[in-house]
Amino acid sequence: MSYKRILKRADAFFRTVLETQPQNLQCGRGCSLCCYGLFEIGSGDIPVLAEGLTKMHPARRKMVIGRAREIVETSAHPALRECSPIAKEKFFNRTASTPCPNLSEAGECLMYEHRPLVCRTFGLPLRNGEKYIGDICELNFTEAPQSEKEGAAWNLQWEDELGVEDEYTIPEAIVLIARMRGW
Repeated sequence: MSYKRILKRADAFFRTVLETQPQNLQCGRGCSLCCYGLFEIGSGDIPVLAEGLTKMHPARRKMVIGRAREIVETSAHPALRECSPIAKEKFFNRTASTPCPNLSEAGECLMYEHRPLVCRTFGLPLRNGEKYIGDICELNFTEAPQSEKEGAAWNLQWEDELGVEDEYTIPEAIVLIARMRGW
């Protein structure tokens, strides 16, 4: 399955949960709780982000790239693909309040149509096959019965298998894309 099809599946699944369980989802325009803190994205997201950056107005693109560079330079950003799980956890804890470089002052994603897979599924509970993992977002599914949580859980097995060599952060990916494109 192509990566874009996985992204479309994620969007469709999220829409279905939003339509069938609107009482359990607080996600909406301007809600940006999930846009703070660095986290891993896969290498499949890099071409999607590159497409989004290419379609941006040059001034906006320059601003996003500048933010990404600043995050990478000031956060002691490790090479996720080469660091230990302990070092990775310390880095993510240290950057837990860092806003995504694509987050506008109004709390909206500047590359919404080109956001990574994890951004498309963040507000949903998770499962891995038949094993329910749990909730991620502290705003969603707070009053939902277990059956609704399980019915709304994004299955991690629907994603591409990612190895350590596929791990990036959004700022790191943006800096890489900018370097490759000469921006």
